[in-house]
Amino acid sequence: MIWLALVVALLLWWLMTGLALMSVHQPRALKQPIFLLVTIIAAIAVWGVEANAAQHTTVATVTGFAMGLVIWAWLELSYLMGYITGPVKRPATDDMTWQQRFYNALGTTIYHELLVLGAVGIVCMLGAGLPNPTIQNTLAVLWLMRWSTKLNLFFGVRHFNSQWLPDNMRYITTYLRPGKNSWFIVFSTTFATYCTYLLFSYGHIAVEPATALSLFLIAWLAVLAVLEHCFLMFPMGESALWRWAETGSSKTP
Repeated sequence: MIWLALVVALLLWWLMTGLALMSVHQPRALKQPIFLLVTIIAAIAVWGVEANAAQHTTVATVTGFAMGLVIWAWLELSYLMGYITGPVKRPATDDMTWQQRFYNALGTTIYHELLVLGAVGIVCMLGAGLPNPTIQNTLAVLWLMRWSTKLNLFFGVRHFNSQWLPDNMRYITTYLRPGKNSWFIVFSTTFATYCTYLLFSYGHIAVEPATALSLFLIAWLAVLAVLEHCFLMFPMGESALWRWAETGSSKTP
């Protein structure tokens, strides 16, 4: 189960990241139909949460994992395409204090943070008490690691590929502190690694194959999130993984 989970998690992570990167760099005329299509697919996924969570099989587990990623992809696109962000849409200024920079940085995304909270909450309520929690756990890991990434970007990281942001969202980079790793990136990556170890441990002792597969999928997803934290700490040329998705956008150096 552990190697099946690795293949599924790695393939879907790589493919969906590339498709999202490709989508946000399309002309405005194409962004709207793309977002509409993803919205329909995500709505179908949310509608099917209860039915999927009620099935405790390996097929339902893999399907639930993919459904969770689709819902998350819609949430990410809603922000990166500029549809749901926050009231602050201006770059930071040099005379801002630390508190002002944090307040304004939060203001660039607060509406979207509330949307994510609401979406995760709805999915958790729909699947509550049912035997297959894969969708809920997938969204929970992505949500927590996303917050960790955002805090790390604010406090300071050595490397951030700003070329992946569309032009209309470039003002966000003025609130970030690339160039030097802060203490928080070391702490958060270490803590996430320990939590990932626990997920693998629980997966190994799980009795039912579907439970083991679900835990391994979440664990490998956490591994990939930790890897993305490492990308922030050290330049690794990670953009080469999605070179195929950069067609039509500004090439990443």
